[in-house]
Amino acid sequence: MSIQPSTQPSTHSSSPTYDRVVVAGGSVAGLLAAAALAPLSREVVVLERDDVARHVGVRPGTPQAGQVHGLLASGRLAMEELLPGFTDALLAGGAISRGDIGSNGRWWIGGGLLADTEVGANGVAASRSLIERTVRGLAIRLPQVVVRDRVDVQGLVTDGSGRVVTGVRLRDRATDGPAEELAADLVVDATGRSARSVRWLAALGMAEPPLERVRVGVRYATTHVERRDGDLGGRSVCVSAAVPRVPRVGVAIAQEDDTWVIGVCGYDEEQPPVDADGFRHYAAGVVAPEVAELLAGRALLHPPVTYRFPDCRRRRFDKVDLPRGFAAVGDAVTSVDPAFGQGMSLAALQAVALRRRAGRGLEDVRRRHAVDAAAVAERAWTVVVGADLNLPGVEGARPPGHGAVSRYVARAQRVARRDPVVARTLMRVTNLLEPPTALMRPRIALRVAAGGAASASVLRVTPRSPTRRTPC
Repeated sequence: MSIQPSTQPSTHSSSPTYDRVVVAGGSVAGLLAAAALAPLSREVVVLERDDVARHVGVRPGTPQAGQVHGLLASGRLAMEELLPGFTDALLAGGAISRGDIGSNGRWWIGGGLLADTEVGANGVAASRSLIERTVRGLAIRLPQVVVRDRVDVQGLVTDGSGRVVTGVRLRDRATDGPAEELAADLVVDATGRSARSVRWLAALGMAEPPLERVRVGVRYATTHVERRDGDLGGRSVCVSAAVPRVPRVGVAIAQEDDTWVIGVCGYDEEQPPVDADGFRHYAAGVVAPEVAELLAGRALLHPPVTYRFPDCRRRRFDKVDLPRGFAAVGDAVTSVDPAFGQGMSLAALQAVALRRRAGRGLEDVRRRHAVDAAAVAERAWTVVVGADLNLPGVEGARPPGHGAVSRYVARAQRVARRDPVVARTLMRVTNLLEPPTALMRPRIALRVAAGGAASASVLRVTPRSPTRRTPC
């Protein structure tokens, strides 16, 4: 099923469908869900555990916020649909306009540099803090949206049958008062990877959604350096993806305040060094030489900050019978390897899907939203897990045909080093603009078959010897 942000603004009936919607979780996914449901509701109450008024960036609920983040073209388009004016507000806050994502970046995928191409979608480079701050600022301006910080959602409230959610049970952490109930027509779980709704549903005697996991053991380190004129040939992003022989990632993205955010990560619990010299040495061991070049001769603006991501996981809410008046979005549904930069975009696309179902009523949400959210997540899961399972130390069930598909994708990546048509499709797939099956379309498959036998000349830096480059 294809779920894309529409190119035209959505229209809704002037009379709201719901008296109140409650969204558990006030980070990016929760705020986008609130924006999605606001036109359909008299009131949307966002309940957040952290004191977001004081801490928009790194906080207990978002420990990953200090790491390098990317906003995919599909995610930006979806956010623009949910919050008109989002892109302009982001740019006004200091974000960098990247132009077409296919020609304004250096994309080292599959061990080689992709050919410049026109993808047909523009990108914007910004920090996670600026993105969340912009989403929050636009969301809370919506007259229907109310945000309550320092609130714990403790469970769901249902009707006598136990099959219809009628609200939530919560406790105000600021006053430490007794639990209270807040009535709602629809409750949305946007609590992140913990997916607290799994416990809430279990307490009602409902089946737990099956959980799929792929252990990756990703460990990050991220810092910032000064950005100078002429860096990266005027481009604003460099991504160096991991490959089996070099299971390390390097990312550099232009940021506000004339800085580069530079992040590196290793798999199988390999922790990048956090001292300046060690960080530079480690960065020289990724495939793309540009990452190390941006670090050379520049002081780190702060010691590298670390983050650990143990596993990719997805909860198959689409495989269980859910109560009416409940939905889930974002990392609560699917959390994939952050090296691919897809998390915020998945949340945005799922919020767009939720708006469409919610506009058709609660029964449509109950029957179809989990299927829609799973279809959105499947695109990212197929790309990310398919790539990660080829890396040493990654553990998880391989889907049927994984070996053949991996060989075909590797061939397509080689061809994409000199074929802009294949490169364009590959970029559109990784940006969630098209499904992975787009790489199998006859026109693309013929180009892959015709060009896959030859091997482009590619240089890379090996982890064992950061100064030695060998063909990959």
